[in-house]
Amino acid sequence: MNINTPILWVLVPIFMALVTGTLFQRRTLSLILSISTALGLTLLAIFFPEDLTLSLGPFTITFVERLAFLGRQITIVSEMLPLVALVYLATTLWILSSWVTDTPEIFRPTSLVVSGLLTAALGVQPFLYAALLIQTAILATIPALSHTQKRPSPGILRYLGLQTIAMPFILIAGWLLTGIFTLPPDSPLVSQSMLVLGLGFALLLGVFPFHSWVPMISESSHPNVTSFLLFILPTTILTFGLNFFDRYAFLRTSQDVFQVLRMIGGLMVVLGGIWAAIQDDFKRAFGFAALMETGFSLIALGLAIQGGLNWLLMLFPARAMAYWLWGYTLSKFEVHLETLNLQTMQGFARRFPFLSLELVTAQFSIAGLPLLASSPVKTALFTGVLDVAPGLGIWVFVGNLGLFLFTFKAIASLVKPAEQPMPQSWSKDEKLSDYLPALIIIVVIILMGLFPQIFLDPIRTTLTAFTQLQ
Repeated sequence: MNINTPILWVLVPIFMALVTGTLFQRRTLSLILSISTALGLTLLAIFFPEDLTLSLGPFTITFVERLAFLGRQITIVSEMLPLVALVYLATTLWILSSWVTDTPEIFRPTSLVVSGLLTAALGVQPFLYAALLIQTAILATIPALSHTQKRPSPGILRYLGLQTIAMPFILIAGWLLTGIFTLPPDSPLVSQSMLVLGLGFALLLGVFPFHSWVPMISESSHPNVTSFLLFILPTTILTFGLNFFDRYAFLRTSQDVFQVLRMIGGLMVVLGGIWAAIQDDFKRAFGFAALMETGFSLIALGLAIQGGLNWLLMLFPARAMAYWLWGYTLSKFEVHLETLNLQTMQGFARRFPFLSLELVTAQFSIAGLPLLASSPVKTALFTGVLDVAPGLGIWVFVGNLGLFLFTFKAIASLVKPAEQPMPQSWSKDEKLSDYLPALIIIVVIILMGLFPQIFLDPIRTTLTAFTQLQ
């Protein structure tokens, strides 16, 4: 019996999303089906047979890596499976957290649809059709982002508008690049194509000055939904972008391209750090932290010659854990407060010590505090950028301090007694079921920081799918 791998990691989750979407009134059954689907696809990606055959007693299953669909091919090769496993592992974690937080019911089927579409975007041929699949995934996220609102917020409308504008830029760039192989390197068409392509990805990733939707939806939407979106979309878009470097030699050999990427990435880190440092709202601060992470990803791309592509991929697992932890804890806090700013959360650590610790750990992990998940990769990035451009490296270091500054402000607010007639004493108003899942993730984050070769290195296999980038 033959089974196409795209059926497993693309069509199955989309089909199960339709099933769970019709069972929204039966919450437990919907949760079980969603988790079973996401976790099963994660385990299958991790333990997928290398020879593409699986024997089950008298039955032998042969896996085929390609599936023809609407005149196009979707290919899920074994080299991409570590990233596919990460996508579905992240989906599993976020679906689990939707059960213990007040996440919109529509999030579970939405997360499966988005994961399936973005997985298809990683393997569609011709690869430019990935832009259409990414746009479809973006459209699928709108109901979950605006579920608790009477009408979409300005941030959601801006997010949808800018992401939609990005798609034609990517497609036009692909059309311009069609005959690029026959042109001399100094042809005006080459620079025009690079400009259009860069503008398209800047819109997709929320690069300054197209970034305003990120803190806006982070502030207005549910933290669990926002954290999932801000992880899975940039991860897929950045991996999709590697196709252009793999396909076009003038991109991967141009020092100017790498220099521009480093400069834009450094600008994102500096501006994101400054904006994060002056924030009073935890949800907006998360949005600016996500912008900083986009900056570090662009710096990693700009350091491709120094090994930055490996660092880019290694950022993804550490980022997934920290984003999940931040989104989970904010979701828990939002149950008790309408607004999550430094003033209203004053003294929260005195009532919710474990959840407060978990929130601070998430922020420190994203900032790259030693012994936490991002630390080994951030250290390598700082070292690499200092070697190539010392001035830029100093600015990146200073910008990263902005998130540390906000975290110290958060600690001071969380432990400071709230203003009330009677002195506020330390107590424990949280249940074990509230903070135990996040404690487990904290242990994973620490283990990632201590043993990156075990937890972070395997995803570097994904780079072998791009034959010209190894």
